[in-house]
Amino acid sequence: MPRIYSNYSQSDFDIVTALAKELGFSASAFQHYSVMLYADNRGNISPLSTLINAMLNNLSQLNRKDTFIVSSLVPDEWPSLSRSDKMSLAKQLSHFVKTHPLEYETHSVAKGKTTIYRKK
Repeated sequence: MPRIYSNYSQSDFDIVTALAKELGFSASAFQHYSVMLYADNRGNISPLSTLINAMLNNLSQLNRKDTFIVSSLVPDEWPSLSRSDKMSLAKQLSHFVKTHPLEYETHSVAKGKTTIYRKK
């Protein structure tokens, strides 16, 4: 896979890493997400931020004790997403669940490492 390396001043690096942490990305994943969001030449119907909002909205509609996986929260869009977008959504969901422990929990990890969550 081709790679692009970037150099940042310390202040720019601090900004990038702070934003990445806030959104639950690694600095590298956040850089990729930001560039592709700007370029938006992947043919996706919706930008990733719209998908994240839809995912979280669908999550809030679940009933208590419901179990779910990331793909079940954006079922119509999931098949057409790139692997990178799927990983980004999965990381965002994981981060959201970890930061809302009173509402959600990790239920189990299925074969193939699919994480199953549960609304408390």
